[in-house]
Amino acid sequence: MSPTITTVPHEIHSTTGPYTVQAEQLPCGLYVYEIPADVDRGERCRWRIGHHSGRYIASTRERAAALQLAADIADWANWTLGADILRAHNIGPGRDQARIDDFLARISQAGGHLGTCSDYGPYGC
Repeated sequence: MSPTITTVPHEIHSTTGPYTVQAEQLPCGLYVYEIPADVDRGERCRWRIGHHSGRYIASTRERAAALQLAADIADWANWTLGADILRAHNIGPGRDQARIDDFLARISQAGGHLGTCSDYGPYGC
């Protein structure tokens, strides 16, 4: 039996300002949503895995991939913690590089990536 997924309004942050999207709130505390048409125009990876702070963690091209990625990283951290606490515990000084490498591998294996497609050169992702 799969966990219940609730759809809720979720405020996200972008370079053009805050937006409220309908997001799937997962039991682990992550959110999956499609970015609005006027956010990151030209971006091919429109689906995001996000944090309750409004920051996003990774991008994918399809909803199914975003849900899979969220499931794959659900146990990597306590996603209900604040963004600053997560950053300090997981990627700050003294971090466990093997753990970071595991996190990045999980994202890559699910077909996702950090940043936007434009971060990957003129051809995107």
